[in-house]
Amino acid sequence: MTTTTVRLGVRAATSGAALVTRRRGVADSGLLALTAIILAATVALALVIPRIVARAADEAVQGAVADAGTAADLVARVGTASGVGFGNRISTRDPNQSTQLRADAANVQAALPGPLRALTDVGTVSVTTPVVRGRVGGTAVTTRLTYVGDPDVSRQSGLVTWVDGVAPAPAALPETDPEDPTPPTHELQVGMQADAASRLGVEAGDHAKLSLTTFGPVDVVVTGLYRVADPTDPVWTGFTDLLAAQDAPRGAAQEGHAALLVTAESLPDLKLVVAARALTQQFRYAVDPALVDAASSGTVSRTVTQVRADPTTLSHAAGGSVMVSTSLGDVLDAVGGRLAAARAQQSVLVLGLSGVGALVLVLAAQLLVSRRAPFLLAERARGASLASVVVRGLLESVPLALLAGAAGVLVAGIVLPAGGSSWSAAAALVLVAGLAPAVVAALQVRTAYAGRRTPANRADRERLASRRRVRRIVAEATVVAIAVGAVVSVRRRGLAQTTTGDVDLLLAATPLLVAAAATLLVARLLPPVLRAMSARARRGRGLVAVVATARASAASGTALPLLTLTVAVGLVVFCGTTVLTVDAGQRVAADARVGADVRIEGALRSQDVDELRDRPGVTAVAGIAVLGARSLGTNSGTTADVVLVDADALADIEQAHGRTGDDLALLTSGDPTNPPALVSASIEQATSLVTPELLTNGGTLALDVVGTAGDAPRVQSDGSGAPVDGRVLVDRATYEAAQGAATDPTTILVDGPGAIAAAASLDDRAGVTVTSRDDWLDQWRDSPLNRDLVVLLLGASIALAAYAALALVLMVAATSRERGRALSALRTLGLDGRTASALTFAELLPVAVAAVVGGTAIGILIPWLTSGALGLELATGGFGPPALRVGWWPVLGAVAVVAVALVVTVLVESAVRRRDKLGEVLRVGER
Repeated sequence: MTTTTVRLGVRAATSGAALVTRRRGVADSGLLALTAIILAATVALALVIPRIVARAADEAVQGAVADAGTAADLVARVGTASGVGFGNRISTRDPNQSTQLRADAANVQAALPGPLRALTDVGTVSVTTPVVRGRVGGTAVTTRLTYVGDPDVSRQSGLVTWVDGVAPAPAALPETDPEDPTPPTHELQVGMQADAASRLGVEAGDHAKLSLTTFGPVDVVVTGLYRVADPTDPVWTGFTDLLAAQDAPRGAAQEGHAALLVTAESLPDLKLVVAARALTQQFRYAVDPALVDAASSGTVSRTVTQVRADPTTLSHAAGGSVMVSTSLGDVLDAVGGRLAAARAQQSVLVLGLSGVGALVLVLAAQLLVSRRAPFLLAERARGASLASVVVRGLLESVPLALLAGAAGVLVAGIVLPAGGSSWSAAAALVLVAGLAPAVVAALQVRTAYAGRRTPANRADRERLASRRRVRRIVAEATVVAIAVGAVVSVRRRGLAQTTTGDVDLLLAATPLLVAAAATLLVARLLPPVLRAMSARARRGRGLVAVVATARASAASGTALPLLTLTVAVGLVVFCGTTVLTVDAGQRVAADARVGADVRIEGALRSQDVDELRDRPGVTAVAGIAVLGARSLGTNSGTTADVVLVDADALADIEQAHGRTGDDLALLTSGDPTNPPALVSASIEQATSLVTPELLTNGGTLALDVVGTAGDAPRVQSDGSGAPVDGRVLVDRATYEAAQGAATDPTTILVDGPGAIAAAASLDDRAGVTVTSRDDWLDQWRDSPLNRDLVVLLLGASIALAAYAALALVLMVAATSRERGRALSALRTLGLDGRTASALTFAELLPVAVAAVVGGTAIGILIPWLTSGALGLELATGGFGPPALRVGWWPVLGAVAVVAVALVVTVLVESAVRRRDKLGEVLRVGER
C-alpha cells in the first residue's frame, strides 16, 4: 500500500467529519445532553463512594486508637546497661539524672521506625521501685517510690504544688568512717499527695520504714505534701497512686496504698541507694489518634510487631536493654478486619453502579444510532466506509465523554475533596461513553451494502443461523460460568485477596455477574412465555391482547434493555435486602453482646447482685465472675477461663430473650461437693480423659463435666488475659459453697423494665461500666463505618432506581418509531387514543414485569450467596454472619419506580402520538 493510497484513505474517512458531526449534534442535542448528565453523575458516584468509605475508615481507625486510650501508648521499659549487676552500686551521686533520662527518651524516640516516630513525640519518663509493704508515720501501707518527668523541663516544676512542708531535695551525704564496717544511713526525701496523706494519717516530716532492697540503711522522709496541678496531664498516666490513695486488697493488713513522689532533685539519691535492677525505668510515648489513618494502619501494625520482636535499635539508643509494650498493633489489627469488609462492600457498590451506568450509556448510544439509522444507511449506500462512520462517531462522542467525565470529577471534588478513590471505574465509564456510539454505529451499518451474499439454499441459511445460535449460547454459557466461578471463590475466601489484602475486582463484581447471568435466564424464558400468552390471546376476543403480545414478543428480542432493567432492579433489591439484614443483625448482636437489658462490668461486689434484685422493675439479675487462665489439673495440660455464673438467674434471662438456657440447668442439678461444669468444645476431649480439677482457697476441687457450653458469648471472657485452651462454666453459688469463700462478680446482667434505673446507682462508682442494650445498639450504629454503610446502600438503591427508570425510558424511546408506525396504521382503521395507550402499556408491561420478577429474585439471591464474603458480621457486631432478612420495602420500591416510569412514559408517548397526521401516514407510511 503506497503513501498516496493511505493518504487518500485517511482523507476519505475524515473528510467533512467535523461538519457532519456538528449538524448531527445540534439535531440530537437533547439526547447528547442526557448522555453527558448520566456519565457525569455516574463518574461522580464512582469517585465519591470510595472517598466516603475512606473518610469513615480514617474516623474508625482514629476512634479505635482514641478509645484504646493510654493502652495504645508506646511504652519502652529500659533495663540496665551491660556490666551493671544487681549488687553493683553507683559510687557518686549524679545531679543530672533527670536530664539524662530526658535525653535517653529523646534518643529512643528518634530511633523508632518512621511510621511510629511520626505518630509520637518525645515521651514522658518514670523511675519506680516495686510495690512494697511498710509503715509511713504510724500507718501500715503498701507503697512504691516513683519519679515522673515531663519531656519539657520547663513544665516539670509546675506539675505539683507543695501545700505543706517542703519539696524533696538532695539530702546531705553521710560521713563514712573507713574503720567502721557498718554502712552509713542515707536519707531519701519524698513527697505524698495531700488527700492521700490526710486519709492515711501521714504528715510532713514523717519517716517511712519500707522493705526496699537498698545498699545499707535508708531513711525515707516525707518532707512535703503536694497537690497535682492537672491530674489529666499525660505525665501521670499509669500512676494513679500518685494522685490519690487506693483501697488495700480485702483482708490485707494494710490500710491503703499510695505512692511516694521522688522529685528531680531527690532522684539522684534514689539511684544512689537502690540497685539499678531493682528500679523500673520506662519511657512512655503517647500516640496521637489524629495522625493515624486507614491507609497507614497496616504499616503501623506491622512496624509495632517488628519493634516488639526486635528492639535492638532502641536498646542501642537507650544504652540498655529495651522491652516495648503497647496495644496499638492489636487495636489496629482488630479494626483492620472491619476496614477490609468496608472496602469489599464499597467495591461491590462501585462496580454495581458503574456496571448499570455503563449499560444505560450503551442504551443511550443505541437510541442515538437508531435515530440516525436512515442517514447512516444512506451514507453507506453512497460508498462511505466503516472507518468514516467510526471517525464521525468518535469525533462527537470522545470530546463529550471527556467533558462529562471532567464534570463528574469536579462534582466529586466539590462534594468530597478528600482522596482515597480509585480512578479505574471512572476511566472505564468515560471509555464506554466515548466508544459506544461509534461501535454501535459500525455494527448497525457493517452489513449494509457490504457486498455479502445470502445463500439461496435453505440448508445453508439454516446452517449459518445455527452457527449464530451456537455463538450466542457459548457467550451466555461463558458469562454463567464466570458468575458461578466468582460465587464459588467468594464463598470460599471472601472478597479480599489473602496475599495483598486488597479487594479482588473480579470477585467484587460477583453481584453484577450473578445479575447478568440470571438476566440471561430471564431473557431465555420470556419469549416462550410471550408466545404462549399470544396464542391464548388469539383464541380470545379483543384487539389489545393480540397486538400487545405480538409486539411484546418482538420487543423482548432486544436483550440489552432487559439486561439493564433487570440488573438495575436486582441491585436495588440487593441494597435494600442488605440494609434490612444489617439492621436485624445489629439488633441480634446488641442482645448477644449485652446479654440482657443492662450489662454492668468492673469492680463489683456480691451484695450488688442482691441489692439489684430488690429494685423495682427488675425481673432477673445474674452475676458472672471470670477466673482467668486456670489450670485444670497438673495432669491435664489444659488451661481455661473459669466462668462462674448464677445459673438459674442467667437461664431466666436467656429464656426472656428467646435464647435456650436449658444447658444452664445442669449446673445446679449435681453434687455440690463435686460441682457440675460445662466445657467449651475445644477442651471437651481433654476433660473426657482426665477429671478436671481447680486449685481453690480450700484446696483442690474436682469438677463433674456434664455437657458442652456452646458459644454462650454473653458469658464469654474478654480474652484480655493469658491465652487459654477453652472455657469452663460453673454455678457461682455451688463453687462458693465448695471452696468456702465468696467470689465477687466481674459482670452483672440485669433484666426487666426497671433495669436501667436500677443500674444507675452503680454508674457513678469508679471502675464500673454500665451498658444498656439500646445504648450499645445506638453507639454501634453511629460508628463511622456502620453509619456510612447504611447511607451508601440507601443512596446506591436510589441511584440504581433512577438508572432503572432511565433504562425503561430509553427502551420505550428506542422502540417508539416502530410502535408509532403500527399504531398510526391502526388509527387509520379506527383505533381510538385510549386503546392505543392501552396497547402501548400492554406491549411494554411483560418486559417490565419480567425485569421486576427476575430482579427481585436476583436481589434476594445475591446477598444469600455473598453475605459471608461481604463481612456483614463485622458491620453488625455479632459473633457470626447475620441471617438473611427479606422485607417488603425494597421490592415495593423497585416495583413503584418501574411502574411510575412505565405509566409516565406511556402517557407522554400517547400525548405525542395524538399530534401525528394520519394523512401523512396514509401517504408516506411513517412519520
